[in-house]
Amino acid sequence: MTRIEINSVNLPPLPDSFGNPMVRDINEIVAPAGIDWLPQTIGWYVIGALGVAVGIRWSWRVFKVWLRDRYRREALSRLNALASEQAATPASINELLKTAAIIASSRREVAALTGDAWSEWLAQRMSDPASIAQLSDAVGAALYRATSSSAAGNAQLLKQAQTWIREHRDDHGPA
Repeated sequence: MTRIEINSVNLPPLPDSFGNPMVRDINEIVAPAGIDWLPQTIGWYVIGALGVAVGIRWSWRVFKVWLRDRYRREALSRLNALASEQAATPASINELLKTAAIIASSRREVAALTGDAWSEWLAQRMSDPASIAQLSDAVGAALYRATSSSAAGNAQLLKQAQTWIREHRDDHGPA
């Protein structure tokens, strides 16, 4: 029998019948050492470095596209402002389209375009020119043929202008 000493106080020894008799001869299980979570070979470090490099490159490219498309977001914002103020006339929509087109291409190429040449240029920049066919016709009719436009016609023109701004081909971006 062992004597237990707690805080310099002597306690009486424990009797032999103390505790659960079923577990007297059981040995304590020793837990294995903790698992190291760091990679053990150089290959994992190389794969990790490549993954980080690919992630940084992808993030940079996404950021560049975001910066390059800044003019689209601004043009759409101005178009929505025109729509909310009920000031979306073919002339104001054409002005926004011309501004976005100059930024997407070049001033030398776009600034002098009028009439059918302007309408054709707008259509050439779309992958599906039929989606904005009414846009080029309506702009030409309202600006160059002095026909009046209705509110419904202006709403349709506004919708097609938004489509053109979102989907047109940018000369400065990837083809």
